[in-house]
Formats: sequence, structure tokens, C-alpha cells
Amino acid sequence: MNAEQRILEAALKVFASEGYTGATTRKIAEEANVAEVTLFRKFKSKENLLKEVLNNNRAVFASMEDLFQIQKDVDLKTELLFLGKNFAKVMKDKKRDRKSHMHMFMHMLFEEGKRRQEVAEVLSDFLQMSIKPLSKYFESQIKTGKMRNINPQTAALIFISYFGHTSMLREVFGDNFLGDSDEEIESFIDVFTNGIIKVDDNETR
Repeated sequence: MNAEQRILEAALKVFASEGYTGATTRKIAEEANVAEVTLFRKFKSKENLLKEVLNNNRAVFASMEDLFQIQKDVDLKTELLFLGKNFAKVMKDKKRDRKSHMHMFMHMLFEEGKRRQEVAEVLSDFLQMSIKPLSKYFESQIKTGKMRNINPQTAALIFISYFGHTSMLREVFGDNFLGDSDEEIESFIDVFTNGIIKVDDNETR
């Protein structure tokens, strides 16, 4: 691992444990085992380093576009089940310690984003990487008549929130906390596509 990657890994860990305000460049440099001047030479400022930490962990969302390569002739529920299971696989990180740091890091961004505009802006840009492509996908499904006319961004937020929260729950309580992952995703897709209100058979005739 080169110096730049060590700094990014160290920054993720220190930002997660100390918060943006408490994470000094000296602490990050010490964690990365590099001179502080090396950190500044490569990243210029702590804010730039924060942005690069997010960019370095954007693979989950950057690969979202690839997930939308779905067969056009299948029904929407099958498409979303395919999308959901692949999205869950993309989000799963085999390195448990790093995954834990990422969850803490994201929690820190939400907390400090309330008070620091620069943190809020970085977080907003990062979240849009997942919300925008999924919103466009739902918008296209509305145009083709596969979805009723709803706000596609709201649908995207609901969809992403499920996977974000279940990922965090499994991290805290273990992989088996919610039972079988595929069955849980199938259940979510069923609720997402059909809702929770029972439709009387007479109403469908």
C-alpha cells in the first residue's frame, strides 16, 4: 500500500472515531505513518482529504449504473429483485473492520453536516451518486407504464434507505440478525412493489 492509500485508510479511521472537527491532520498522518507534510503535499487540506476519502469509497455507488443493465421484457418486480440482490452484493464488504469504520464515518458526516456547511456539501454530493441514477431508472419505468406516476426521487430514497439500514443492522447484530438475506430482500421488494394495503378481490374485477 503506497503512502496516498495509507493516508486515505487512516483518514477514514480517524474521521470515524474523532469526527471531522476532532480529526487533525497530525493524527491522520501519525495513523498513516507518514510525515504531516506528505499529507498536505498530496491532499492540500483536510477538506480535500475528506472528499477523497468519499471518492475512494464510492465504488458502491459508482457501480450503480452497471446494475441497471436489466432485461427489458421482464416484469418490474423481477427487475427490482434482480437490482436489489445485486445492490446488496455491491454494498457487502468482506473487510469487516473497514466496513465498520465506513458506517461510523457516514454517521459522523450526518451529525457534523448539521453544523458544518463544507461537510454537508461533501455528503450531499456523495449521496447524489446513488440517488440520481436510481431516480432516472424509476422515471424511465414510469414513462414505460411499469410504475404508477409517483415521485421517482422518493422511490429512490426509500429503496436505498432499506439497503443502507439493513446493512448497518447486520454490521451491528451480525449477518443472521434479519434472517436469510435473499428472503429478506424478496420480502422488501414485495412490499415496495405491492404496498401494505390489502386489495379486496372485488376491487380488482
